[in-house]
Amino acid sequence: MQSVLCNTCGSDSFTKVLSKASPLGEVFSIVKCNSCGLVQVNPQPSEEEVFKYYSNSYFTQRTDRGYDNYYSDSMKKEISRVFQLNLQDAGFNEWEAKFQSTQKRSLDIGCAAGYFVNYMKERGYQAFGIEIAEEPSRFARESLGLTVYSEPFLEWDKKSSQSFDLITLWATIEHLHQPKETLEKIQKHLKPGGALILSTCRYGILARIKKENWRYLNVPEHLYYYSLPGILDLLQSLGYQVQKSFTYGSGMTNRKGASFVFKIAKKVFDWFVKATNQGDMMVVFATRREV
Repeated sequence: MQSVLCNTCGSDSFTKVLSKASPLGEVFSIVKCNSCGLVQVNPQPSEEEVFKYYSNSYFTQRTDRGYDNYYSDSMKKEISRVFQLNLQDAGFNEWEAKFQSTQKRSLDIGCAAGYFVNYMKERGYQAFGIEIAEEPSRFARESLGLTVYSEPFLEWDKKSSQSFDLITLWATIEHLHQPKETLEKIQKHLKPGGALILSTCRYGILARIKKENWRYLNVPEHLYYYSLPGILDLLQSLGYQVQKSFTYGSGMTNRKGASFVFKIAKKVFDWFVKATNQGDMMVVFATRREV
């Protein structure tokens, strides 16, 4: 465990928000930066210590923080449904139609089993992924025939500077030890006018109400919890042009055998938090400034 400076502003002044134990019984402190407001785990475990939480069971056994067989057709269909909705709401299709590129290339960082990489490949892109978890990256290469690199993004491609039309971080930035540095490097790999799409859990009213019971307060896998203004300010400070952002998700989860009343209530609350921009997930579409 190591105390770290705020990754956004470099401050060393924090206020403790709460503590929470991991599934392995380790207790972590969640603090808020007194300067910029970024909520984060601090002190933080090393990358090696966090990595033990990403065993294959994370992708194959349903828990409050993992998946119910990430490799199943039903899970692939659901994940694809969500990212296609996000692309539509973010205005990706309109941007793609206007952005002229002779050789369309995409990179998905934290691509897991490569479902989005495969989607972009089918869309006509030279599509690549990066995933450090062993089993999903192997699945992406061997079962889907994709090009997926198994090394940290900050260590990847040091000798050259490949450029991409689109780079994505689907529910990834909250897992990273160096999110700001990752966003800085992404910009160097984007073509002028190229796009970044990121989704992440949003620290807002639902998180503050539910506290340690908030569905995305998964320590230590999730190290950083951004507010919507916080992530927008960070991107703009790094030179990105934010084109669109939105939030969604009420935290109500469909369960097998859920009543008709519950299903209707979920639809109403999901609509309400999206309409009022108070959802606990958020998506940001930003572009690199033209040269």
